[in-house]
Amino acid sequence: MAGEVFIDWLTCAQHHPCGGLPIILNGVDVRYDRSGVARHEHTFPTSVAGSFESAIRVGCDGSRVFLSGNVGRFGREDNLFNHRWAGTVASANRILAGLGLPAFSSAAGISERGAPLGARVSRLDLTCNFCTGSPGQARAVIRWLAAQSIARIKRGQVGNESVWWANTRYMLKAYCKGPEMENHGKSPDEFLVDWCNRHGVVRVEVELKRRLLAELGLVNFADISDERLAAIYTEQTSILRRVDRSDEPDILAAIPSRSRAYAAAWLAGQDMQLLASRATLFRHARCLREYGIDILTPRNVETFPIRVRVVDLVPAAVPDWYQLKVA
Repeated sequence: MAGEVFIDWLTCAQHHPCGGLPIILNGVDVRYDRSGVARHEHTFPTSVAGSFESAIRVGCDGSRVFLSGNVGRFGREDNLFNHRWAGTVASANRILAGLGLPAFSSAAGISERGAPLGARVSRLDLTCNFCTGSPGQARAVIRWLAAQSIARIKRGQVGNESVWWANTRYMLKAYCKGPEMENHGKSPDEFLVDWCNRHGVVRVEVELKRRLLAELGLVNFADISDERLAAIYTEQTSILRRVDRSDEPDILAAIPSRSRAYAAAWLAGQDMQLLASRATLFRHARCLREYGIDILTPRNVETFPIRVRVVDLVPAAVPDWYQLKVA
């Protein structure tokens, strides 16, 4: 999947111990103690506007350079497809150069004040577009995802077009790209919207926050590569590869006897909270997830006189006609 995963957001900063850089700020908040001595200073970056109503936040206090935003989208009409790691860094550095600031680099070492010399990342959003085949199948994928749970992560949903899971470490979200472009674009490209709708494009994004980036060893520029990002994206979107086996006729026979009754009750559409305590349900849920059954999520037992069709999520390659837009 390395060729399909791209970057939709980058937040990073780099300390330059020599100082003397242009001051680019939108304000400074200084906290003093009772003696009138400044104890804490917080600077606020400014918003830099680009064409097509794009913007990005940039700040510099004379020695620390900060940037945050969708740098691949900056100055472009859309972000249906975006840059990979090298292209994202190049775009960020072009923005900095236009403001008279030095480029982000992967310099090694520590300054005299103990600050790392190279650029460090505090947020990184990885994205991939998937073709489902039609708008109806795209909404079916969102409905299926909305019925999935991830341990210790809160879930949210907006209709049949968007679903997300989030905590302090990361955020995973999936949505129908065509309707999103229509709802949030000031003047969306009708051709792109139609292309997304015709192919049933579902975008799946993973926002890697500061804590998870540190755990994964992706804070320093020198440690980041497209191959690592693609592998992490695959790992963090494992929910896409869950197999729903609840419609298999022999599923109950394959389930361990201690959890079989709970699986049967869930398949029948019963309210599981009336059958057992929360602790008991969580204990059996761990076992039943291996069989594609999530008893913590209410089951829709409504039947339809149609044949169920499996929707394949196919990573969307960048069309030839879009290459020029990215360039």
